[in-house]
Amino acid sequence: MDASAFAIGGILTQQFEIDGHLHWLLVAYYSKKLLDTETQYGTGEQELFAIVEAMHHWRHYCQGARHPIVVLTDHANLVWFMTTPNLTRRQLKWAEKLAEYDFNVTYREGKKNPADGLSRRPDYELPKASTTSTAAETVRQSFRLGSNDYKPVQEKLYTLAVMTLRPRRPVRQVRQEDVVPNINMDGGTTGTPAVHNLSAREASRNGDAVVRRDNVVPNINMDG
Repeated sequence: MDASAFAIGGILTQQFEIDGHLHWLLVAYYSKKLLDTETQYGTGEQELFAIVEAMHHWRHYCQGARHPIVVLTDHANLVWFMTTPNLTRRQLKWAEKLAEYDFNVTYREGKKNPADGLSRRPDYELPKASTTSTAAETVRQSFRLGSNDYKPVQEKLYTLAVMTLRPRRPVRQVRQEDVVPNINMDGGTTGTPAVHNLSAREASRNGDAVVRRDNVVPNINMDG
C-alpha cells in the first residue's frame, strides 16, 4: 500500500508454490484519487486511509482469509499508528472497519514498494484548470489572437454594459386616482383630495416628509 498527496494505491498478491518454490503472484491493482477533504489528512492518516479503502475494495478476497494478510507500507510510523490507543474520531471509525480483517502491517522502503507508482499516477495529478474567465479576459484574448470573428467580443462587451449600466428604478408618479378622499364614518365621502399631486422629482426629494405632512385623512368622526 502507498499514499501520496493526491492519491492512494495498492497491489494485491497471493503466494503460490510453483516447482517447489514460493512465488508472490499478482491478483489485482487498485488506485483512487483523493477528494479535496482527503488531501487534508496527515501523511500517517493517508497511509491508514489507503489500507482502509483497499481492504474494503478487496473485501471479497480479504474477509475470512485463511492466513493473516501482510500489509506492506513504506511509512514506518504506521506500524506504531496501528497500535496506539489514542485515536481521533475518524481514526476510531477506520479501526472499526479494519477489525473485520486479520492483518499485520510490515514496513518496506519506498523504492521496493511497487504500489508507489499507483499512488502517483500522472492523470491524478493534473492541475485544476480554471473554468471561469472574465469578460475582459475574453475580449483581450480575442484581440491578441487576431481573430476575425468579433461576435464573441461583442457579446462580452454587451454583458459588461448590462452589468455596469443597470437602469435605476423609476419613481412612480402619484396620479389623481391615487388621492384619498375625506372620510366620514356616517357614510359617504367628499370629493376633496387629502393629498396633493406630486411629481416624481418632488416625491424623490421630499420622500417620507411629504407623506407624513400631506397624506392625512381629516374629518374622521369616531362617534359612529
